[in-house]
Amino acid sequence: MKLTKVKSLLILLHLSVGCNAYASTNLSALEQAASKGDVVAQSNLGVAYFNGNGVEKNYAKAKEWLEKAAEQNNQNANYTLGVMYMYGYGADKDLIKAVELFKKSGPHYKGGAYNNLANVYEKGLIGPADPALALKYFLLAADAGSPESQLIIGWRFERGEGVKKSTTKAFDYYKKSALNGNAIAKYHLGRMYDDGIGVKRNDVLAAKWYIDAAENGNVGAMTNVGVMFTDGEGVKQDYAKARYYLEKSVKSDSPEGMASLAYLYINGLGVKRDLYKGTQLYTDSCDKGLDEGCKYLAELKSKGLYRTPKVIQTSSAGVKRLIAKSMDASTNATFTWKGDDAIFKANDGKVDCTFLNDFSEKGGQLATSFVCTNNVQIILKQFKESNNAYLSVMTDNFKKEVNTFSVNVYVSE
Repeated sequence: MKLTKVKSLLILLHLSVGCNAYASTNLSALEQAASKGDVVAQSNLGVAYFNGNGVEKNYAKAKEWLEKAAEQNNQNANYTLGVMYMYGYGADKDLIKAVELFKKSGPHYKGGAYNNLANVYEKGLIGPADPALALKYFLLAADAGSPESQLIIGWRFERGEGVKKSTTKAFDYYKKSALNGNAIAKYHLGRMYDDGIGVKRNDVLAAKWYIDAAENGNVGAMTNVGVMFTDGEGVKQDYAKARYYLEKSVKSDSPEGMASLAYLYINGLGVKRDLYKGTQLYTDSCDKGLDEGCKYLAELKSKGLYRTPKVIQTSSAGVKRLIAKSMDASTNATFTWKGDDAIFKANDGKVDCTFLNDFSEKGGQLATSFVCTNNVQIILKQFKESNNAYLSVMTDNFKKEVNTFSVNVYVSE
């Protein structure tokens, strides 16, 4: 059995909606200037009403001021008014009018208007689809700084769709999009470093971009960086972090994440070995159409490791909430645990945690461990007979102790 990474090339088309915030924070001065015909003030005031910046959102007033500015061909007004007509914000939906306004807007708002035009022609929203014209506007938008279009152009170059295939150009556009904050592009950049596509293979940079994408909600990246932490590929091997990312991907229904998390349970890596849970995860991944999941499920059976899935409780906390509060007021720390999720707050900081392991010992000592964000780990120990308890804050995969303090523990519904 092996770990399973995500290699999907799926790209979704996105329309650009956001608009620049108005520059002035003095609404009264803005209104006075707009009333006197200042086109920039009219545009900024319209955007302020559209976004609700410094004033209650009001599409009617937004449209009124934007139309005044658009009459003087203000690009910001043209773009925002185009968005209003495209989506029917404060106006009847009118794609023809939206397209006219987007064309007048030009490269404004990081090519947002061009990106919208590309989507209109790609999807055939005002007539037959026109891939060539869509590509033209995607390229214009990408060169104007649209992260969505940069992502799409990168994808086109990687696949050779409408352009001559070039993995080098694909890499360049993915990188531009990633640097502009696009999480999907960050995943693809990690994938290209991971596989050496369009760039020399670099596991360290692959892990870096996967982590960045995962922290921005990309499920494929969560799975892949979980695999990398399991193997020590591009990062220091860390089963706790591997489990953290893989569980996040499983919560987002990733079949690859399920198969990779199953690998941890089958082999007891960073978790107590659990053939039942491993079997269930491989079964779930297979049911979702992952060939590797089905293959490894068959392998479990051939090796006598298959267990008929059963309903099991993943942590000893059950459905009740356990709260551990520091006894020393100067520490000001609270640890709240329910099910598999926990939160640790100390002074002004907070980290989210996931139940890792129950290593309670004979003699009445109850001990549980948790892996948290920001390289934090928690160990909570309680003693049944004395009712004493303490909490240890660790880093570096439970190797370095940051602080240990006594806590009061109580349970609530």
